[in-house]
Amino acid sequence: MKALSIKQQPWVHAGPAESHAIPNLHKPGFMFEYNVRFDPSAEIDRYFDDSSLATTEPPHVVIIAGGVAAGKTSLRRARYSTGYVVLDAAEIFQNLCQGKSLGFPGPFEEPMIMIGHGVAQRIYRERRNFVTEIIGRETAPVRQLFETVKAAGYQIEFAGVTCDATAAVERNAHREESNISSYYTEHYHRQWILETMTPDAKVPDRIANATADCH
Repeated sequence: MKALSIKQQPWVHAGPAESHAIPNLHKPGFMFEYNVRFDPSAEIDRYFDDSSLATTEPPHVVIIAGGVAAGKTSLRRARYSTGYVVLDAAEIFQNLCQGKSLGFPGPFEEPMIMIGHGVAQRIYRERRNFVTEIIGRETAPVRQLFETVKAAGYQIEFAGVTCDATAAVERNAHREESNISSYYTEHYHRQWILETMTPDAKVPDRIANATADCH
C-alpha cells in the first residue's frame, strides 16, 4: 500500500498515510482534512477480470458516443458490464475519492491520469476487450481515435446514443454529483488510448515511471 500526499508531487512514495488539508471545491475557502491512501496496482487491477480477455482475434473495443445525458453510461452498464475493461476517468476518480465529495478532477487529476494510463497499457499489452465513452462532437479527434485503435489491431464497435433533447436537459439538470459527464472525461480517454496505441508516442516520463511500478 502506498500513501499519497496530494500536496506533494503525485505518486511520491511517502510514509504512513497522513491527514492532508484539501480545499472543498463546493464551498470556496472552507478546508477539510482526511486520509488519502491507495495502492496504484490495486486501483488498476480492479478493472480487470478474465471475462475481458479476448477469446478470438482481433480484440474488440466498444466506443459509445452521444450527447450529454443521452444515456451512454446506462447503455454501457446494461450491455457491456462484463466481457470488457471499462476505461473511464469518472470511475477512476470516484474510486480515488473514497466516498468523499470533490469536484472533478480536483486534487486527484494526476494520480487519475497515472492510473488511466496504467489501465490502457494493460489493455493493450494483454489484448483485452474494452469499452469507453465519448461525446464525439468534433470529427477530427474521433477520426484520429478510430484510426489509431484500428491500426493497433482492434475491431471497433461504435454505439451511438441519442435521446429527446428535452429529456436530456431534464436528466442533466438532475444529474447526481457522482455521475460525471463524458463532456469532462472524453479527452482523458482519448489521451490514454492515443499515447498507448500510437507507435512511438511519447508518454511523460513521470507517468511512464509510475505505471512501470504497477506492471
